[in-house]
Amino acid sequence: MASLDRVKVLVLGDSGVGKSSLVHLLCQNQVLGNPSWTVGCSADVRVQDYKEGTPDEKTFYIELWDVGGSAGSASSVKSTRAVFYNSVNGIILVHYLTNKKSSQNLYRWSLEAMNRDSSPTGVRGCLAAAAGNCTTGVY
Repeated sequence: MASLDRVKVLVLGDSGVGKSSLVHLLCQNQVLGNPSWTVGCSADVRVQDYKEGTPDEKTFYIELWDVGGSAGSASSVKSTRAVFYNSVNGIILVHYLTNKKSSQNLYRWSLEAMNRDSSPTGVRGCLAAAAGNCTTGVY
């Protein structure tokens, strides 16, 4: 039996860019028909086998934390989100391909997540990736 390791991945980005849909697709292998707004944070899990059938086999319990992308840079909003930024192994930054502002805000999201003041044990040194979403078919 392979060991089971926990991996925590934050999914960050502006409100309405498709974070919840991405998390649902990755964890449930199906498209989310009518996503609702995320208030605070929503978490889903995926069990992923790594190097199955080899001596290096490991099973990962991947937690995808969909952090609500409420607008506003007020310190109260940031400090509320900061509780989700502890002990993170990775970040997926999501933007909408036809919304230039959501793309520009990815830098702000990454800075917020890596801020030492809001995240004493947080995300420094973790892996990050960006994902673009577009439902219109035009980009």
